[in-house]
Amino acid sequence: MSVSSSYISIKPANAPSKIQQGFTLVELMISLVLGLLISAAVMQVYMANVRSVTLQDAGSSLIDSNVFGIPIIEDHIRLANLGLAGKVNDTSEGSGIVLTETGNLKGIKLIDGKTIPLVLLTNTGDVTEVGTGDQWAAKTATNTPSGQLTIQFRAPQDMYDCEGNLALGPREISLNKVKKIIDGQIIIERYYLNAQDSSKPNQLSLYCDAGKYITEDMDKYADQGRADKLSTVFLNKNLIKDFGDKGQVIIQNMDYFDILLGTKDDNNIRYYTVKQYKDLVKKPEIISAKIGGIISSNNVVQTSELNNKFSVFGKSITLKADATDVEKKYLRFVFQNEIALRNARQSL
Repeated sequence: MSVSSSYISIKPANAPSKIQQGFTLVELMISLVLGLLISAAVMQVYMANVRSVTLQDAGSSLIDSNVFGIPIIEDHIRLANLGLAGKVNDTSEGSGIVLTETGNLKGIKLIDGKTIPLVLLTNTGDVTEVGTGDQWAAKTATNTPSGQLTIQFRAPQDMYDCEGNLALGPREISLNKVKKIIDGQIIIERYYLNAQDSSKPNQLSLYCDAGKYITEDMDKYADQGRADKLSTVFLNKNLIKDFGDKGQVIIQNMDYFDILLGTKDDNNIRYYTVKQYKDLVKKPEIISAKIGGIISSNNVVQTSELNNKFSVFGKSITLKADATDVEKKYLRFVFQNEIALRNARQSL
């Protein structure tokens, strides 16, 4: 008789397995390399998207300035000399381009009775006499001084000046107790660069400072204005009201601004700075104004391909030597526009 016996082998729970599962060192290194490559590709796509978005935002801000800001200036310059002088030059009383106080603003004073200083009138970057505070000081973010354009015109109807204050057009007054119609109030505007924050002198914007005055005799000066709109009320003639302060921003982020005076002399069109024009012995009539400048975006662009050298009116212009690396990373746009003075009546 045979007896069979069976044995059951029981493996301890903590006994090591003969089959090892997991990554080898080579596999781990390959997966790390692949992960790094994928991460780098994702970062490249992300950075490209960031550059694209910032560039689009910068371009959009420049378009806004070009579409909305510059046309406002052009529309008002086209009104220059409306209802005023027979000729536009530096001696004609009431000239639409205001170059001199003794000629163009003869007999006109500031509201406090003071003489109107040259630094509130039209100047180009080659004029050396500059003012302080809110006066024209040739401020610029470039290596070239900026200019200032001062114009004046009669309001053809009730309208708003560049600061948004109401000016009255033709209206009825009483002179020697007789009713008569007089022309619109005279609007005077100056366009110049100033800093919104005095601690950041290289971050400039184009400002417009507007004032008004009247020249007519009347029984009661206050009666010719609107009591509910103080900007239209005057207590006397030949005194410019609300002129000489900082004004309102028309275009933000402008690094440079200047003008040229367009003239026609014997069928020849020529352009002068203010200094060149005043130095002429025989001064031709001014028929147009060229405005030009450099506008910067409102945000930094993440690219190294930005141009910081520009040409305005044939002049080579660069950013200031003390411009920071951040200030050099704004997208910039050069504009140059010529505006004909529709109300400059040329003599035959």
